[in-house]
Amino acid sequence: MLLELHIRNFAIIEEANLEFGAGLNVLSGETGAGKTIILSALGLLLGSRASPDMIRAGEKEAVVEGLFELEGEAAMPELAARKSDGGRRELLVRRVIAEGGGRSRVTIDGELATVQSLGKIGASLVQVYGQHEQHSLLRAESHREILDRYANLDDELASYRERFAHAEGIQSRLQELNRRERERADLLELARFRATELERAGLVAGEDEALSQERTVLANASKLASAALEAEQALYGADGAASDTVSRAEARLVEAAALDPKLGDALEMIKSARANLEEAARALAAYASKVEADPARLEEIDNRLQELTRLKRKYGGSLDSAIETLERSRAEICELEGIGESKAQVEAAMAAALDQLAAHANKLSSIRKRAAADLGRKMETELKSLGMRTPGFEPRVGALAPDEAGFVHGGAALGPFGIDTVEFHLSPNVGQPAMPLLRIASGGELSRVMLALKRLEAQRRGVATMIFDEVDAGIGGAVAQVVGRKLKQLSHFHQILCVTHLAQIAAYADRHLTVEKEERRGSTRSRVTVLEPGDRAEEIARMLGGEVSDKFRRAARELLERARE
Repeated sequence: MLLELHIRNFAIIEEANLEFGAGLNVLSGETGAGKTIILSALGLLLGSRASPDMIRAGEKEAVVEGLFELEGEAAMPELAARKSDGGRRELLVRRVIAEGGGRSRVTIDGELATVQSLGKIGASLVQVYGQHEQHSLLRAESHREILDRYANLDDELASYRERFAHAEGIQSRLQELNRRERERADLLELARFRATELERAGLVAGEDEALSQERTVLANASKLASAALEAEQALYGADGAASDTVSRAEARLVEAAALDPKLGDALEMIKSARANLEEAARALAAYASKVEADPARLEEIDNRLQELTRLKRKYGGSLDSAIETLERSRAEICELEGIGESKAQVEAAMAAALDQLAAHANKLSSIRKRAAADLGRKMETELKSLGMRTPGFEPRVGALAPDEAGFVHGGAALGPFGIDTVEFHLSPNVGQPAMPLLRIASGGELSRVMLALKRLEAQRRGVATMIFDEVDAGIGGAVAQVVGRKLKQLSHFHQILCVTHLAQIAAYADRHLTVEKEERRGSTRSRVTVLEPGDRAEEIARMLGGEVSDKFRRAARELLERARE
């Protein structure tokens, strides 16, 4: 149950502190005064999306806080452990919206939380019913959703939809195999051609680079041999060669080092240099003797490089990509040659998946049909309490049409939610056959049907608080009084928060709050006031006639007296 709601700098509300009680809590006020803003603020505590646009002009953040009393057994494990001192279980939820790039925060009992967890907790605490839900009854597809919620099919539906998605995945694989089978001959011929061409080429990773280097040497053999010989002569063979000069320096230092050992290190380095020069000269001589022009080998390399260049251009731009193409082609040949066996395996998997899906769909359908019969009986009782003398309400479960299904299996059409369609039929008057709700229901009848559905859903879910946001649209007079009486009856089992424009509903309130808009110092503010019992007649008179007069005051007092009967 919602005990308190504190709002600061939210939309046109500068600051508001609202206290709610058990029973029927009514919010009334002129259009645009801020009643819906209060419910929007409350929606933030239930996990609704926040936006910086919600912050009051000129302020940096908006704050909404709510204190809930957790009645009876908590509906969720997250709530079961929350218990304050003295045994009274309470939950304090706070939501801060920051402007611009500021950080918005959610806290539950002072601990940081996510909006997702807040949404889960909020769904177990409060059920909201707005005008749009009444209009949703005019869409037949919403009827299945309502029946499924009534039947508590969330887990079963989630499991079914996983199976449905699995079957869709197999179906896509089968379609791909069928496509490939149709194109199999062409694809197999192309894969074999690629593999044959690349295998015949005998590709080796890095071969093109090695051949390019060898070609450079062969094309410049004369120049390389000449350079090697000249270098060998300069180091060792010619008069005045470097090795001779180093040898003379070595001889001089041998004598000097005998006189001064400090020259020993230099002498060793010169010896090493002489040895290196002689080794380099021998290597150059050997290189020069081996390098020679080989026109036949050069032509062979040129032809091979041309072949490799052609294959690289054809298969991805590099030798590595051509080799990868060969591996893929071999794998594709194996797959295409075994496509018949693969298809048979996928078809078997498809049949098994559809068998499981159909069994699950039949289970869902059985649950829906039992729930539909139960819902029909209870709805008729609820509608009688809402002023329909002999109502007939039938949630009819039918078969899904093949053109609306993802699969057809065993003569049954299987859609994302099973094999069923659901449509509510209503007979509001005795002797009148039940007809589709969207064809015959008036605004008043829709209001009563939705109110009855919400009552049953809240009762089944164990929700403590129900919020009705202007559910009086399209009704008035006697029907409005019946709806008010029903809300009063509901308030014996649930805390009710109701935003209304109708005096007939407001008259039944246990706690009546008015929302007024005022302009002060160039800004607009909303102000919330809890009406004392003696002030209620004045507000209800305003709701009846707009301008308060003695006539409307008398009518207001009559409504209040009638509501107390």
